Amino acid sequence: MHEVADKFVAFCRQRGMHPVSAAVAWVAAHPAVTAPIIGARNVQQLQASLDSLKIEMSPALWSEIAALSRTPPPATDRLEEQKKG
Repeated sequence: MHEVADKFVAFCRQRGMHPVSAAVAWVAAHPAVTAPIIGARNVQQLQASLDSLKIEMSPALWSEIAALSRTPPPATDRLEEQKKG
């Protein structure tokens, strides 16, 4: 996980994005997520999350970020939904 985090931070820095902003934007663009949950201990942390609204998460950018780590297996409570789909 540390290797994936390092790759993600480097990816964001190369593109001028704060990693928190990019992470929140990526999660918000995920089709299974209705609303990302953010948390902050101070205004700076909150600002990084809110700045996610400034990132245009195109399908290509979403895929690039997703490719930085392996796809996890589906949650076992969702297997029935996959069989129907």
